[in-house]
Amino acid sequence: MTVDGGPIASVDRARLERILEPLARLDGGAGVRLVDLDGRLLAGRDAGDHRADEVAAEALVTVGGSAVARLVAGAGRALDPGLPAAIDALAIAIGELVTEALARAATEEALGVHRSEHAASALGIDAAELATGRLQQRRIVSLQAPDVAGYDLASHYAPAREIGGDFFELFRTRHRGHPLAIVIADVTGKGLDAALLMAFARPVMHTAIEASRGPAEAIERTNRVLVEERRGTLFITLLCAQLQPASGRLRIASAGHEPPLLIPAAGGPIAPVGDAGVLVGAFSTVASPETELTLAPGDVLLFYTDGATDAVARDGSRFGDARLLAAIEAARGGGADAVVTAVRGAIDTFRGAADPADDLTLVAVGRRRRSR
Repeated sequence: MTVDGGPIASVDRARLERILEPLARLDGGAGVRLVDLDGRLLAGRDAGDHRADEVAAEALVTVGGSAVARLVAGAGRALDPGLPAAIDALAIAIGELVTEALARAATEEALGVHRSEHAASALGIDAAELATGRLQQRRIVSLQAPDVAGYDLASHYAPAREIGGDFFELFRTRHRGHPLAIVIADVTGKGLDAALLMAFARPVMHTAIEASRGPAEAIERTNRVLVEERRGTLFITLLCAQLQPASGRLRIASAGHEPPLLIPAAGGPIAPVGDAGVLVGAFSTVASPETELTLAPGDVLLFYTDGATDAVARDGSRFGDARLLAAIEAARGGGADAVVTAVRGAIDTFRGAADPADDLTLVAVGRRRRSR
């Protein structure tokens, strides 16, 4: 059954109900609902006995820059402090789902076919991937890092195909001291399916970080939503970190992702930080291990996806851990940008004319040395 009313009709109502249901548990039982611009209910709980002006949080759902609906949460008995951010993020996610459905419908009409998402991906319909995937990909990966006094941030992203399933984000949270959140993730797949899953997961991750006390809790919240709302055959490796710029204190939690590599300024071996944990979206709980360290002046921490070590040359050989460590070692002492540039260059040289085997994401965070 589809929702009546404009572009929202392109998304199945049962799917919208599943997305909204977890928010009902966050806000103490008040109505969480999707309404059209005239206030008519499209999905979620009706306002019931709540007066129309009892609104705890609301956000516009936009498609192509135009508002098509509103996501509204009523004032519950025990308002969760993370609810406003959750409403904002879910409004973005719903807008992207609508955009995805409209783009897919337009592409299928132009091609004269009506195939499912998985069939289209399996058949390699490039037109469908480009019409939908490129639109989503621009929202998935943000290459613009925030300014963090005393730190250098550098990144590189290259999808294996026109669209990819890697994702990373660096942003200052609203927590005390405005710590830097670092997120890097990789869907267990490539192409359209992977990109659409990441498009759905991105606002969930962002909201979970804002609403959580630390990276491990943020991963657990993200997993809960993905398990309940996005059942499928694809899963996500996810690493979250939170950096307190003033002290250099860094907390890291991982769900099946490659541990970041610490390049200590004081010398010594380049070492992985933390444990991998289990994939997000596969089990009801992930219980991600959390590791804490302090970045000293001159230290650099490199986050990466397995597209780095899994890069393949034309002769079939794999880039691997040893070459990755050698590339980092060659850039030791040069800061975050030097590390990313060195690893990227080493992979490009090794791969040569061979097609990329997987999406590649590199993110480096370096604490500047104190000036004398």
